[in-house]
Amino acid sequence: MSALGWQHHTLIQSLLSRGPTSEKEFHDMFEGVSKKNPVNYPRIFNDVLLKINKELSYVQFELRGCRNQYDGEVYYGVVNNVADEQSKLGTKYTVPQIAFYKGVIEAIAQDGTAQGCISSIDALNLRLESQMTATNSESQGAAVPAALKYFSISQKEKTLDEFVRDKWLCHTSDGNIGLGVRSFLDLRSWFRGNDVPPCEVCNEAGVKVVIIFRCCMSSTLLYIV
Repeated sequence: MSALGWQHHTLIQSLLSRGPTSEKEFHDMFEGVSKKNPVNYPRIFNDVLLKINKELSYVQFELRGCRNQYDGEVYYGVVNNVADEQSKLGTKYTVPQIAFYKGVIEAIAQDGTAQGCISSIDALNLRLESQMTATNSESQGAAVPAALKYFSISQKEKTLDEFVRDKWLCHTSDGNIGLGVRSFLDLRSWFRGNDVPPCEVCNEAGVKVVIIFRCCMSSTLLYIV
């Protein structure tokens, strides 16, 4: 990334170290290194992001923005465009924790009411056996690995807290479990691959219909989520 200046590197490193960053914070960071307010100089802001992404594309990364469907705010982050959700989680979490996370996001994404959440009780009662891939099933002789079979309620509770802290999941205003902003940033391809309909205006996965409606101000979205 030799074509990038210190300002570009500062933005990239800040996002990598902070994780998902609100639009206001990112705009403040941008103004700090460029002396240009992105609101007043949107073309300069967009040109900088395009230049950064051109260089990041060589290493399969992207500086991406997304809308958090629970608070309507835009967040920015640097994401890996190649790795799947298991690879992205695998450096920190155990196999049962990853299986638990996949079970939670699938339950949220496949909810026909599009409420964008799951109750804590329902999350804790998810069966991890269903997250075994065909390959794992064959290699284990179709037996459920002990690590999944004996993943306790208390372990699930601690794991939920970890995922919320790391912004993969979140606590909604009504006390349920929702997707964290990191999930919206990193799992865009997963949503598409699992046929989660996108908003026709903002193009984000339509996980929570009410926020999509408020965000895009289009009643037609009620029919596509």
